[in-house]
Amino acid sequence: MSQTGITPVTIVGAGPVGLMLANLLCVYDIPVVLIERNLDTVKAPRAVSIDDESLRSLQVAGLADRTRGICAMDYGSVYLGPDRRPFASVSPSTAEYGHPRRSAFAQPELEALLADSLRRYPHLTARFGHEVLALEQDDNGVVLDVAGPDGKRYQHRSRYVAACDGGRSPIRHMLDISMKGYTYEEKWLIIDLKGTRDNFRQTRVYCDPRRPGINLPGPNGTRRFEFMLLQGETDEEVTAAEFVGKLLRDHGPDDGIEIVRKQVYTFHARMVTEWKKGSVFLLGDAAHLTPPFAGQGLNSGLRDASNLAWKLAAVVRGQITPSVLDSYGQERAEHAWQLIEMAIKLGRIMMPDTMTKARLIQAGFRALRLAPPVNDYITQMRYKPKPRFSQGFIVPDGGKLRTTQVGRMLAQPNIETENRSTRRLDTILGTGFALIAFSQDPATAFEGLPELPFEDRLDLQRVCITPRYYNVFPAAPNAATVRDMNGDFERNCPGARDRWLLVRPDRYVMASIPRHSPQDTVQALSRLLQA
Repeated sequence: MSQTGITPVTIVGAGPVGLMLANLLCVYDIPVVLIERNLDTVKAPRAVSIDDESLRSLQVAGLADRTRGICAMDYGSVYLGPDRRPFASVSPSTAEYGHPRRSAFAQPELEALLADSLRRYPHLTARFGHEVLALEQDDNGVVLDVAGPDGKRYQHRSRYVAACDGGRSPIRHMLDISMKGYTYEEKWLIIDLKGTRDNFRQTRVYCDPRRPGINLPGPNGTRRFEFMLLQGETDEEVTAAEFVGKLLRDHGPDDGIEIVRKQVYTFHARMVTEWKKGSVFLLGDAAHLTPPFAGQGLNSGLRDASNLAWKLAAVVRGQITPSVLDSYGQERAEHAWQLIEMAIKLGRIMMPDTMTKARLIQAGFRALRLAPPVNDYITQMRYKPKPRFSQGFIVPDGGKLRTTQVGRMLAQPNIETENRSTRRLDTILGTGFALIAFSQDPATAFEGLPELPFEDRLDLQRVCITPRYYNVFPAAPNAATVRDMNGDFERNCPGARDRWLLVRPDRYVMASIPRHSPQDTVQALSRLLQA
């Protein structure tokens, strides 16, 4: 058995999560080997919904504009009762993180785009048709036993391994890591159509105990239907042409459209008990299985990649000690499970098991219209758990979880640069750490800030943001200076004038340094970064 040289990071699994992680690591200039047992990326439709956080991660990877080109951007949902009359709608209009809160895409197109983008990087080695058969760990990292397309086995050594190998995850089983949660008793039939005669671009949710279902528009004039199987129905029965045709006739004008895929699924609400073992990390479906009712399964996986990529890069480059890697599971577990719980709650609304429950749900939502703030909470999709951490690689400032900026994803407003061009904030922040000052006087924006002993090591980018009604001159010394064009930064970051925000590469606020007494926070940051 031959043996290859050591690789800083090896990714097992070239689905969307593995490909996303590879792109981010390549942006951070880390050599990567990508191992995938299949000969190519997927061709069949799978995930269909992408959110603002995922598009922001793709923006960091330099792929947001290309991704938007394959998406149907910015759509919502209409909830219909058994009488097919709408009783609630979700149509978010805000873009706090710089992108629409919900858009449609086709997974094969996204995977092809992500795979194609890797061709830009000479420090990326892709091995399709290779399968990991076993692994061992020692003080120097991980040794993978791999079989190539010709069946010949070789050993591949890597400092770190990211397992993005799906819900059945062979690597998770090799590590003997269990999952907690449960599996839904109900099965669902998924039907993907090549086209559609229906030009309605919102998702229809049929909250009907006689046959719960979902009707989702896709990009390029495609459409997906999802229907719950009723008691006693078999997989063979519901996938028969006559049965599928009747379902389509009952739910729109698309009977007779070419069917790309029809498949019966069982859904899960499960999460691993350990996200990391030694030098091996679990991501995506290998770490968590999310019911589809909120469209967050793939998005949670992309969050995993965004969270882990910069940490691995910082450790490999020697910027931060390996202890930062322990925060991966701390940070991701809490948010991933919150989204699983949200999907479970939405499933209860979508799948009332009696007509009485269906009518009560409708009555409840219609009553919300009498309370505009509560109704706005629903229509603007504010029930979705905010991306924020209560623990992890952060320096808490003592504020309440709902109000503190620490551990929260930073808002991404449109900004105006010194040459009057308009951009999103992240294009100025770059791909590393950033220190943000919000000040009407750029020349004094960083006055009073103590020396940061970690600034050079982190290659910290200083950015001064001026309020909406102030120009960007005089420029802040040794910093980029931009203007908050629409006041979105100030609106989403209350109190920003009184502090400096240290932002991580994944756009989460690591620390809030108070201007009136910055020394304690700076010292806490120094300890954390040197631990």
